[in-house]
Amino acid sequence: MSGEQGFVIPEWLVGITLILMPMIVLVASIAPWYQRANMATLIAQEAARTMVLAEDWEAGEADARQVALEIAANHGLGAEQWCPAPGPGCVAITFGGTTPGLLQRGTEISVSVEVPIPGVVVPGFGSAAEFQWTQSHVERVDDYRSIVTEP
Repeated sequence: MSGEQGFVIPEWLVGITLILMPMIVLVASIAPWYQRANMATLIAQEAARTMVLAEDWEAGEADARQVALEIAANHGLGAEQWCPAPGPGCVAITFGGTTPGLLQRGTEISVSVEVPIPGVVVPGFGSAAEFQWTQSHVERVDDYRSIVTEP
């Protein structure tokens, strides 16, 4: 095949554009997915644990929200990204249980956390499209816990 000339520069550009760039975008997108998913798991676990150790529901919920806010801040999400109810583009935490509003021995406290995860991350340009990730955790109030009740 002597005498044939290729188009080196156009072939190189097409190769980089069609093969290398999608690989770079995929690799750059995987780390934020795992980070946010792990953050949601950690918030759900720590918030539920804080709730079952609290003296009452209101104090536990306030402490759990503070713990969740600190964890999110450590992962780069500020207070302005929190919403009171689950919705697109924001972090939300909801509390429930077998007897919502009441901490008794044997009660199961459930915490559900919803966080936004960037869909595609393009290095140097930022992210585009995002989806919500929900993580839940259930923690049981210890059956032999000493709970102080007002006389």
